Amino acid sequence: MLSLLDGGARLFVQAIGERLGCSEDAASKHLQLLAEGGFLTAEREGRYLYYSVARSDSLVEVVLREIKTESSDMGSVLKALTAFTHERRIEILEQLALGAMEFRLLCSATKISREAMKRHLRKLERRGFVEGHNGCWGQSESMGAFGRELMACVLG
Repeated sequence: MLSLLDGGARLFVQAIGERLGCSEDAASKHLQLLAEGGFLTAEREGRYLYYSVARSDSLVEVVLREIKTESSDMGSVLKALTAFTHERRIEILEQLALGAMEFRLLCSATKISREAMKRHLRKLERRGFVEGHNGCWGQSESMGAFGRELMACVLG
């Protein structure tokens, strides 16, 4: 959907659904989610709701640039983005941006329970954003350029 709307296209839900080969309901739901996430803007004209890419957001630009590269894998892009879909994961990444921390101190600093922390760290680790060694967690040394750009956009 982002690729379709990139380049200044401004389309309504039915046209987007037709071009992507999906139902109008499915297109509408995904467009609403993208708009809620700040990736798209929506403007109503009469009975039609037109969507376009939100150009003011640096995260949108980073994602668009990544999905346009020939080596881009949409599954990997989406997987990386899910690292930032929960406020607790963002809080953890903010703490670790300050420096590596022992697990118990990370739990204390974020006020996240041990079990929840384990779940969030596993998810962040699978996405390549954090790594743990001997009970200490920090940002991953092997994080790719796209991951670093995402971190910079989300964490500021």
